[in-house]
Amino acid sequence: MDTRLLEDALLLLEERNFSTAAARRNMTQPAFSRRIRTLEQWIGRDLLIRGPNRIEFSSTLAECEPQIRAMLAHLQQLRSQLQNSETNSEPLVIATQHSLSVSVVPEIVQKTTVGNPKLRVRLRTQNRDMAMSIFLRHEADILISYEGRHLPEVPFGDTVSSYVWRRDALIPIVGGDMRYMLSADNSLPKHSNIVAYPTESYFGQIISNYQQTQRLSLNGPVAVESAFSVGIVQFVLAGTGAAWLPHSMIYDEVISGDVVILSQDYGRIPLDITVYSHKSNSKIGRFWQDLEG
Repeated sequence: MDTRLLEDALLLLEERNFSTAAARRNMTQPAFSRRIRTLEQWIGRDLLIRGPNRIEFSSTLAECEPQIRAMLAHLQQLRSQLQNSETNSEPLVIATQHSLSVSVVPEIVQKTTVGNPKLRVRLRTQNRDMAMSIFLRHEADILISYEGRHLPEVPFGDTVSSYVWRRDALIPIVGGDMRYMLSADNSLPKHSNIVAYPTESYFGQIISNYQQTQRLSLNGPVAVESAFSVGIVQFVLAGTGAAWLPHSMIYDEVISGDVVILSQDYGRIPLDITVYSHKSNSKIGRFWQDLEG
């Protein structure tokens, strides 16, 4: 399959207009429409609802947007790895959570590669438990992870070095039409929908422990449950429900006004972004120097 067809679908979602999307592809609208038809034929179902004088987007296409973007990013990463497979230097393997891979990890990589342009990084994104397992099996040189400040420390022992790169926090936010439903003090109406993490997920555990002591909490009907925080961002932007998200992940949307932070009465859940490495790993000496420098 030509992955550019998926890129066409994303363009169409962004522009919501065939003519504009076709122009960004430097092709005619009929040619662009045929490419969307080709994608639908490959999938085996329509992604658009075509009427006599109008075209609507199916909910399936919008719901799958985060997965499409993630898959294309992974394919690009794989392509880069294959292109560089003949080089002599081994890459520095970083295991991290999905949420950090789209917010803080690029900043860390940038800082550590400025003074070491030959350094190659291989990123492995997983949920927190899987990323930690990869690190403990010595299949990654570095682990970058969120740590809840009110939860027990990770029992790595004295064979592992750690460094708190930055403080962060889970913040309660709304987007879409829900921004206009708030009271004057930015509180939600009763029984407002929420987008929730599974209780067994790491963020789910942190939020569950925290909200037991709060005067206000996000405890309305669950419209969507997902452990994939990158996807939760899209649901919040669509106005599906209120949610807790890392401030570092949603910072740009807060500044632009696309999302609104709820009242201080809901509180903020403090987090640390922590970098771990095995002390026995001889590859990471320069990494630590650049990180702490």
